[in-house]
Amino acid sequence: MTFFVGIDNGLSGGIVVLNKNQHIVGKWTMPVIKGKKTEYDVGAICKIFREIDHEKDTFVVLEKAHVRPISGKRASFMTGFGYGLMQGILESQGYSYEIINPKDWQKEIFQGINTGDTKKDSIMFCKRKWPNEDWTATERSKKPSDGMTDAACMALYGFRRNAI
Repeated sequence: MTFFVGIDNGLSGGIVVLNKNQHIVGKWTMPVIKGKKTEYDVGAICKIFREIDHEKDTFVVLEKAHVRPISGKRASFMTGFGYGLMQGILESQGYSYEIINPKDWQKEIFQGINTGDTKKDSIMFCKRKWPNEDWTATERSKKPSDGMTDAACMALYGFRRNAI
């Protein structure tokens, strides 16, 4: 494999691409359209996946969506919508991909890290693994984007399971 892509498909998620040397060669916060209600920017998401050269042995890890009991109707709908949207884009553009439960990639990637908060674990892991990367969502952001760090962890999980 040449590239490994991780997708955190939530509205505050991210997309990260690693090369075969485990260097980050692309990263995006999940493209959204902000307004009265935040929506996925489907065109921008498709554009990202057209830019990633999937003809060069690219493997994608997509996080399986789970609805939490505390989520409201809209949050539950958007979770399922984002998950299905990503699958549709990957299938339509011919990507090889695996759907993975969050607990599975977290168990492997977070070995030796256990704060009890998977978002903090993700940020901590990525800051250690890629110390020169900026994990903030925008130039104005002060806090790292756990959507991007989760996506990076999933891309690394894909690398570990599929690198030849």
